[in-house]
Amino acid sequence: MERNTLQKQIVKNALKSMHNHPTATEVYNYIHKDYPSISKATVFRILNNCCTNGEFMKVDVNDKEAHYELKNPPHYHMHCRICNKIFDAPIPFDDSLIKKGFENSDFFVEGHSIEFYGVCKECQKKKEINNE
Repeated sequence: MERNTLQKQIVKNALKSMHNHPTATEVYNYIHKDYPSISKATVFRILNNCCTNGEFMKVDVNDKEAHYELKNPPHYHMHCRICNKIFDAPIPFDDSLIKKGFENSDFFVEGHSIEFYGVCKECQKKKEINNE
């Protein structure tokens, strides 16, 4: 069992406070303001360890860096192509179609990921402002 260190608690609290599926770099930058002694490597290690043991989820999107969130019920994500932010999709998670589609297959599906991409409300507003 992994210890619940002060550094791990700081990373966990940061992830809870950020609410925006941050990258490891964003979590580090958020923490570093108040805790300059925590290294970037420590933040990355804690995030990865917590994903491995199921406390956090890694959200892989078509991006250079993985995003993280606290373990939630299964859900889909939306990815803004302009600001690169990740949002929870407002549609219910339903894997029944996936299961049904593979029930006569020789392939065992362990999970799936659906990512919707487009432009978030904030970037749409900025674009309208820039086009005037």
